Amino acid sequence: MGKKHVKLSAGLNIDSSSYYQRTVNNNTGETKTINQDQPVAGTARVTITNKPLRLDHSCSSGPNQTEHHSSWTPNSEKESRTSSNEAKKDLKPLRIAIGSDDAGVNYKNTIKADFEKDPRVAEVTDVGVDANHDKTAYPHIAVDAAKMVSEGKVDRALLICGTGLGVAISANKVPGVRAVTAHDSFSVERAILSNDAQVLCMGERVVGLELARRLAKEWLGYRFDPTSASAQKVQAIHEHEKKNFDLN
Repeated sequence: MGKKHVKLSAGLNIDSSSYYQRTVNNNTGETKTINQDQPVAGTARVTITNKPLRLDHSCSSGPNQTEHHSSWTPNSEKESRTSSNEAKKDLKPLRIAIGSDDAGVNYKNTIKADFEKDPRVAEVTDVGVDANHDKTAYPHIAVDAAKMVSEGKVDRALLICGTGLGVAISANKVPGVRAVTAHDSFSVERAILSNDAQVLCMGERVVGLELARRLAKEWLGYRFDPTSASAQKVQAIHEHEKKNFDLN
């Protein structure tokens, strides 16, 4: 029996003070976002068919209800894969520092192994601890990793303790560093796209191992856009930091 023709349509009425759209390709991991920090009103319709594979999108917005139309049809499955792979090549591999205290060492070692096999990672620097018997307090580990970020020795850092809170507080004591605790995909995404946070923190006693691994992998795929509206807000953080820490 041949494959059935499938058509899926969805219509939306939009009336909001802001607009956010996030699209994830589960096959490639590629993520696209649209973030509009101003009033939006209108309608939108999306139609997807499988024979041939085609996506049509139309919307009307604004006081004049201006209409916009777009469609996408891959020439072939191979072309679709090639396009996604080319997009991935544009991402410069990251230098990552990774660390934990004894409460997070199990997750740290597992994620470190994931990073070492990931082509999106140029190098991994382990700042400790190495095993559960090492009782070095989390602030020392977190500050060591954060200093590597502030000095430009690494691009980002991943820190794990029991809750992910202590390491974040500690890393944020290093000027120029923005560390966040995140245990869900949306927060991990916005940590980069909205806040340009260089340090991601998680808690081994808070989130399951497989979810932590997944979040760490998603984190590698995001890059901050210095031309986005969020850039001014990140700059405001930096200005407050200079005032309060007497930085040049």
